[in-house]
Amino acid sequence: MPSLSSDARARVTVFDEPAAVLARLERGPGSAHVVVVADELDNLGCPTLLRQVQKNHPEVIRVVLTELGGLDVFRRIPYAHQFFRRSATASELSAALARCLELRTLLARGELRALVSSSNALPAAPRLYAELIDLLADPRCSMLKVVSVIERDVAMSTRLMQLVSSAFFGMSSQITSLGACVGYLGLEAIRSLVLSAEISQLFPGSVPGLSVEEIHNRSLATSRLARRLASHWADEGQAFVAGLLHGVGQLVLASRAPARFAEALELKNLRGITQTEAEQAVLGATSAEVAAYLLALWGQPLDVVRAIAHQDMPEVCEPSQPGLATVIYLGKRLSQNVDAPLGAASTAENTLNESFLAKVGALDGLPQAREVARRLAS
Repeated sequence: MPSLSSDARARVTVFDEPAAVLARLERGPGSAHVVVVADELDNLGCPTLLRQVQKNHPEVIRVVLTELGGLDVFRRIPYAHQFFRRSATASELSAALARCLELRTLLARGELRALVSSSNALPAAPRLYAELIDLLADPRCSMLKVVSVIERDVAMSTRLMQLVSSAFFGMSSQITSLGACVGYLGLEAIRSLVLSAEISQLFPGSVPGLSVEEIHNRSLATSRLARRLASHWADEGQAFVAGLLHGVGQLVLASRAPARFAEALELKNLRGITQTEAEQAVLGATSAEVAAYLLALWGQPLDVVRAIAHQDMPEVCEPSQPGLATVIYLGKRLSQNVDAPLGAASTAENTLNESFLAKVGALDGLPQAREVARRLAS
């Protein structure tokens, strides 16, 4: 699994007309990796251009520079991955673009990068979506009730965290909890965002052996346990978000590559191999990598991205001490089976890697972690 590097280099070309940008992209793969459009939304050229880029060159990362309100930009231009202020300094933009280029290392295959970037929306559970719409229709609804519903839906959580995590807001520190996210946006903004979203139209196709509700339930169970386990090893807010979003890659593959994802699920059952091994064999990448790429593309904190990318192999990024990846690893496995046995294979879905946990100093705390998982499951 590749990691984000810090040696990305960029060559910037400036165009005055949208047609020139599209002509450049038509040269073929590799002609451009990131498109940055500066516009104040008065001109339809910005959304039109980015929509064309999304349609014909979905592997290209799309960035908007503007001074308008973040929610307005998010609603009017749903084709962009990230938003930045036009007043940003050259060094700030340079660092942001370098990070965009680095994201390509998370998914080596251009085909999969295009699949992930072809749309900004994720499928949502219809029941939860309807519940939130009904809740927001009540002017007396409380913030806590809204948060409790959003926490149970991976798609909604991801979109809201994308919006608030975007460097567009110019915040000195990133918001890493859904409660703070909702509090920052306010109920009126949440209502506008949800009502204008395309989530309800983007449910995954029929994939035998896959339950979207089960993915949501597993993600919520993982996030709750991860937050409880994070006190000594990681930030609790990031642990909850990473746990909640760790299964996003399966939603993406189910909605955008249903036939191939179904093939991976069938291969897993036929050969008795792990989900990770089956996805790698069929798709050339795992759903964890797909999730990490999408969330990094949307501006999630690097620690969250790494934890999700390495949710089944935390030893890759945490060889000497436990951190967020270890928390997600334990949260994912213990929430599914509180008595998961110790074993040697780190990728085995039903075991815990004993040598890794011992190496990073997490083995002694395992009995307590099991007890926490048992209490949460009861």
